[in-house]
Amino acid sequence: MTRADLDGAARVHQMAFPRQRRSRLWLECNLNGFPRMLPYVAVADFCLGYVLWVQKSGFRPEAVLELDQLAVLPEARSRGIGRRLLEESLAGVRLVLAEQQSVLKSVLVSTRADNDAQRLYQAALGARVEAVISGLYSADEVLMVARTP
Repeated sequence: MTRADLDGAARVHQMAFPRQRRSRLWLECNLNGFPRMLPYVAVADFCLGYVLWVQKSGFRPEAVLELDQLAVLPEARSRGIGRRLLEESLAGVRLVLAEQQSVLKSVLVSTRADNDAQRLYQAALGARVEAVISGLYSADEVLMVARTP
């Protein structure tokens, strides 16, 4: 993600997360947090989606990442864009980690317990449900972990 991608990514954010506010500022803060925050976009003629990765608990030799957000335009869903974003951005993340003399150990994912994206996280990352947190945001949330994805 670059500054030029912010308006398009903010449009995706607004459509994917209608209860959240100040989409452009949220994404700009993530972009400004590099290399702790690792944002990527899927672009054709316009932004189709984005993914936000976060390095957790410091820069370590074995990095733990959190999949902070994955969003795809509603009209572009079910076309493999989310999976490609995960897989291709993880390749980029691994390069950033290598520059930091680090390797990827685990990925944390949290999502609503009723979110079908759990299947995507399992298929693309090998993530498994580890816990359910009642009423964390607007509903129950599952915590998933992928070890050495």
